[in-house]
Amino acid sequence: MKTYSTTKVLCLLLFTLTGINSFAQLDYNLMDNWAFHPNKSGTLIEGYNLDIAVIDENLNTDTIFHITNNSMTNTGVDVFFVHPTILSDLWSYSTRENIPLTDQPSFLISASIVGQAGLLSKYGRFFAPRYRQASPPTYIGSALDSTQAAVIGNAYNDIKASFLHYLNNYNNGNKIILASHSQGAYLSAMLLRDVFDNDIDLKNKLVVAVIAGVAGTYSEPFQFTGGWWENIPLCTEMIQCGCVMTWRSYKEGQSLTTVQASSPCFNPYLEDSNFVYRLFNENQDWLMQDSIYYSNKLKPLRNYLVPKTNQPYAVNVGFVAFDSLYQIRYQRDGLTKVGFKIEHTPKPNDQRPDNLLEEESKPLFNVQGYHFKDYAIYMWALLEQIDMKLTACGVTTGLDEPIYNNHCVQIFPNPSNNTINIESDKNISRIEIYNNQGQLIKIINPKNNKLNISVNELPSGLYFIKTNLTSGNTWTGKLIKQ
Repeated sequence: MKTYSTTKVLCLLLFTLTGINSFAQLDYNLMDNWAFHPNKSGTLIEGYNLDIAVIDENLNTDTIFHITNNSMTNTGVDVFFVHPTILSDLWSYSTRENIPLTDQPSFLISASIVGQAGLLSKYGRFFAPRYRQASPPTYIGSALDSTQAAVIGNAYNDIKASFLHYLNNYNNGNKIILASHSQGAYLSAMLLRDVFDNDIDLKNKLVVAVIAGVAGTYSEPFQFTGGWWENIPLCTEMIQCGCVMTWRSYKEGQSLTTVQASSPCFNPYLEDSNFVYRLFNENQDWLMQDSIYYSNKLKPLRNYLVPKTNQPYAVNVGFVAFDSLYQIRYQRDGLTKVGFKIEHTPKPNDQRPDNLLEEESKPLFNVQGYHFKDYAIYMWALLEQIDMKLTACGVTTGLDEPIYNNHCVQIFPNPSNNTINIESDKNISRIEIYNNQGQLIKIINPKNNKLNISVNELPSGLYFIKTNLTSGNTWTGKLIKQ
């Protein structure tokens, strides 16, 4: 049992009386309190074109991936997205406060959500609540006191109320993809602890929790659970469900930063409210992030994604992709400094713009790196892994084939017990076979588009075949070995 000093008891009482419960709760029956909701028609995401055009170095369209928008369709999988801090002038706020919805830029919020996470609506109905955002000073350089906890708690209570409204009225047994970024990631981390962490049924519904852009995933060194959450682990396999995916992005050559001293994972009042399982110990814990898809070996960044707005190239698509315009690697500098390093590596006479360059003039670039472009950098890798999770975890949905399939590779017979044939309408440069633990077990390096592969030596079970094409695209499919 925890014991408190008289001073802390008084502070906790003040926190309860004047903090988290000081706001009347938003009514999430009202569609005005949702940025996006399947029952809210006429929104920016409804009918939004999710097709992706891959643009080559000459600004020509190399490939178009056709993506079905399921934001209003019940596929058996729902997306619940908590948006980051989106205000008209982020740097004009000087106090720790909650911003009323009427003072928030509703169209900018909607447009930012679509640009950042709209592609996730390929998986199913898209829910994105509005909430009374905490002002930037609440998180940046804030004292770890009851005022900070109260402001964060007010924002969190909106998110919790919206999620419970969704869960009780719309979920109906569907699987859940919980996605978020920045302030939204902190609030989603609190939701995972408060609502998911000790609820077995709800954890079984969780495909993945995307807690992006913050140092929120920590544990004792070489462990993958037991920090912000008691029971929910970091994803350590591409096909693992019910886990957390997280990342931060920096420029190559830039120093990695540790968790900010004003982070909620240091605030004892949030721990006492059960919004954090235990506080971060900077002398004993390590920070974690994804290092499966991109490891510490430098490799091309697959399909950096930005919304199609006023670019003169590509037509009739919602997003454009720049494949291999950047290099990426995972880096760890000690226990508390971890992130992706990104380097701009254009081909000679490459005409594609460096979309990351604009980030380097942002006020907090030296601390946050490419923070505002985290989803643009990692969205393709995220989609590939979610596709694999849905397949491996036995989720039956009304979804199309994975986006990176594009129906250009065939495997047959499937299931198979001896050999498989792989054929493509484009030449294949490399084939990788992974077992159902996400471990690479076989590599083939052909130079054509038709080949016969023996799988006789593989034990019976589920496998994933990742095929790299000479065009630079990647296809991944599943194989059942009998």
